[in-house]
Amino acid sequence: MYLDLLNKQEQEDFLELARYSMGLNGEHKAEEEAILTNYKYECQLVEYIAHRQEDIKKIILTLKGSTKKVKKIILVELFGILLADGEVCEEEAKFVDILAEGFRIKEYEVDRIQRWVEAMNDIVQEGYELISR
Repeated sequence: MYLDLLNKQEQEDFLELARYSMGLNGEHKAEEEAILTNYKYECQLVEYIAHRQEDIKKIILTLKGSTKKVKKIILVELFGILLADGEVCEEEAKFVDILAEGFRIKEYEVDRIQRWVEAMNDIVQEGYELISR
């Protein structure tokens, strides 16, 4: 939704974080893969293949230098993929905490972002239900 506001390097770094976060619960679910594909289209990086998974700490360190707006966009969009299955597991929550701490985003802001993404997902689902009846 907001990935077009990131520069190309930030978009690539985001796609690496997204791919990494997908595996934190032990599997890559179909819903997550579909969202990642949408993210690639949004970034106009359809052919991008995550190849820096072992460098995730370096990617986080690089993104620490981004603006607060970029960091919040990354969290919003990551919650989009983390909530694809309807919940954030313990490992995913730990990863968000690491990001938030590194990004210097307060816990209440992260909670607010998560609530907003959950509400947005509910609204989108309700829209599909409305048009399907």
